[in-house]
Amino acid sequence: MGGVSTDSGGKGGRKSVDQNINMVPFIDLLVSLIAFLLMTAVWVQSGTLEAQQPAGAPTADSQPQQEPQEQLKIFIKAGEIAIGMSQADQQSIANGPQQWDQLRAKLREKRNANRQQREVWLQPEPVVNYNTIIRVMDVVYEIWAEGQSNPDFRELVTIRFL
Repeated sequence: MGGVSTDSGGKGGRKSVDQNINMVPFIDLLVSLIAFLLMTAVWVQSGTLEAQQPAGAPTADSQPQQEPQEQLKIFIKAGEIAIGMSQADQQSIANGPQQWDQLRAKLREKRNANRQQREVWLQPEPVVNYNTIIRVMDVVYEIWAEGQSNPDFRELVTIRFL
């Protein structure tokens, strides 16, 4: 067992002050600190993120877009689905057997009106079934992939949530 003696000699009528300090916990602490130091050094090197700006992205000296693009919003409610660019433009589709066909028709109309539209915003209510949200997303992907040879919906449309 490792230890350190702090022998003062005990001469001259003084009491001996022999102490044994256990060095094993101290050595364990140092070994664990070295291990954490090495792990930190490795993670600092491998955890760096190399980010590059994509080609064609705007730079600091480029001109900003003149007018912001309108956002196509789909509000998924418990009893209906509303679609539109703004509150005034909003069209409602009631739940029923023709709901998905009506949604396809309205999305097709919005898509044909603005071919540059690449984002669709969804705002589901908390009570809406998850399957309904997925079905709306599938319809959006289906409409944006129409007429495309080799459609990759990830490049055609981006779905975001409000």
